[in-house]
Amino acid sequence: MRLNERSLDNVIGGSTTLSGTVLTAITNIIKILLDAGNGVGSAIRRAVDNDICPLK
Repeated sequence: MRLNERSLDNVIGGSTTLSGTVLTAITNIIKILLDAGNGVGSAIRRAVDNDICPLK
C-alpha cells in the first residue's frame, strides 16, 4: 500500500510522548551523576579532614 503526501500528513503516531525506555535512561543518568557527586564530595571531605587511608 502506497500513501500519497496528503495521506502522510494525516498519519498520527510516533514518539511524541516519553516512553518507558527513555525514562529509564534518564533515571540511570541521574543515578550515575548522583553517585559521581557523592564520590567526589567524599574525596574532598577526606582530603580536607586529612583522613586519607595510606597505601601499603
